[in-house]
Amino acid sequence: MSMKIVLPEKIDVLPQKYLDELKGLGQVESYENFPIEDEEILERIKDAEILIVKWIYLPENFLDVCKSLKYIVTLSSGYGQFPLKEARSKKIIIVNSPTHNSHAVAEHAVALMFAVARGIFYAQDSIRKGNWKKTPYDFQGVELAGKTLVQIGYGNIGKQVAYIARGIGMKVVVANSKTTSKKLDEMISKADLINLNIPLTEKTKNLIDKRRIGLMKKNAYLINTARGDVVDQEALYQALVNEKIAGAGLDVFIGTPPVGKAPSGIMKLANLKNVSTTPHLAFNTKEAGERMGKEMLDNVKAIIKGNPINVVN
Repeated sequence: MSMKIVLPEKIDVLPQKYLDELKGLGQVESYENFPIEDEEILERIKDAEILIVKWIYLPENFLDVCKSLKYIVTLSSGYGQFPLKEARSKKIIIVNSPTHNSHAVAEHAVALMFAVARGIFYAQDSIRKGNWKKTPYDFQGVELAGKTLVQIGYGNIGKQVAYIARGIGMKVVVANSKTTSKKLDEMISKADLINLNIPLTEKTKNLIDKRRIGLMKKNAYLINTARGDVVDQEALYQALVNEKIAGAGLDVFIGTPPVGKAPSGIMKLANLKNVSTTPHLAFNTKEAGERMGKEMLDNVKAIIKGNPINVVN
């Protein structure tokens, strides 16, 4: 008997052809909107054997409600939002999609470097308000060539960022899971730009805390396309508003909904002239959507065969 596969949310970036092929692999139940309330989410997923998710936050008690659940497939490389150990104790396997968005996120991270270093969004906003320039020297930026980039995280995305950065003449210093805390502090204190591409785990939550932000040079920039929770967001805001650091390029934040209005914490940051922000869209390219669909099917096919791939718990 085929397994029940549930996609409890609308996933716009997933081409229809992959959903059509998925329907040939099991009993597929999908939806055309985002469930917001926990009760609605639980109602949709309660009978799932394979649960495929992208944006929604699963309620804390979902493992107790989903009695038939055997696999969770996340359509992202990150998986820190899932209770890995508890799921494993209930013999529920979680798999991720680690490679489909590597190029997209890496390119976006570098785009944010350019945007904040040259004040591109701030200059555009000035034009939209009907302004031009007070003097020919307004909006002076800095060049990335010759700057030292500390790349924190050296997986699929981090390697792509480093490759692009070296191509535009940056010096790249890499910090990975083997880098000591003392060494990371030293790297941060010497960086012109810091770029984060790390998963959210117990070890990486608030990795860039108030103390480490305090280590940054006054002319340094912080770029984050990883997860909002790896940075102390309030400490970052204070450093930016008080010009303790030069600026930040941010695609991710703490406590963001999948859709709707931007929370006040994001608005505070977005309104600073030394910050370039985007609404968690680094992954979102046409090409990445195609690769996401293929990676989803590869994951589900492997599960059905009894040999799951990309297991993270």
